[in-house]
Amino acid sequence: MLEKQLKKIRTKNKLTIEELSKACNLPLAYLKEVEEGKRELTSKALDYLLANLDLDEDIEALHFSTSGMGDKLRAMREEKGLTLEELGRHLDLSVTYLSEIELGERTPSIQTLQKISRYFNVPISLFLHTEGKLIATGKKIRMTRETKGMTQKQLANAAQISPGLVAQLETGKVQPSLKTIERISKALSVSVCYLILEQEDAEGIIAGITPELRELLFDPRVQMLIGHICTLDSEQLRLVLNFIHMLKEPALKEK
Repeated sequence: MLEKQLKKIRTKNKLTIEELSKACNLPLAYLKEVEEGKRELTSKALDYLLANLDLDEDIEALHFSTSGMGDKLRAMREEKGLTLEELGRHLDLSVTYLSEIELGERTPSIQTLQKISRYFNVPISLFLHTEGKLIATGKKIRMTRETKGMTQKQLANAAQISPGLVAQLETGKVQPSLKTIERISKALSVSVCYLILEQEDAEGIIAGITPELRELLFDPRVQMLIGHICTLDSEQLRLVLNFIHMLKEPALKEK
């Protein structure tokens, strides 16, 4: 995976880990843990590496999944009112090649992905999914389902999807569409943001806290609680905050 090759890549680009830390605006300690294989790259760091460093590996060799990329590319192209021929001229790519990418029949090279992301002015990570991300989403689905005492078949029936798809999602074998996520979140009575929110978006902040608290924040039970909070209205949230303040008040008075 890219994390395991980070030191080799930055050395090739003549960057010290301190320089990379400054360029990515990420804590030095966090990047050291990434190089040691203890942490995953954040989207911000991933975008910087793929967009600015000299990478000669293929996407598949770096263990990224481009599932759903074709749909995203087609949607962005159509939003701009471009035909495949017009986009091909802008990117200096053949119509056949672009068509195969949109149909999911071909995996683009990193260089092609750089061209596409720069043309549409979007981060490269928009198109990529690591195995870890898919597994994390699957774990959330499975944990929430089991907490509610539902079988995979019951969840499938409630979400109007096949039991086989539920099994594949829970094991991180497929990337769910937004429509599928919406159906599952409704069936499980949790917010969509809980299921799709990537914990790596908060890595830059979490990297600076203690290991004990970091581990607690990544506990599936804590994440499920955060997911439930996402579904609260303003009055319910106010009551929760007041309750937390009431619990903390005795400790604050002792200080």
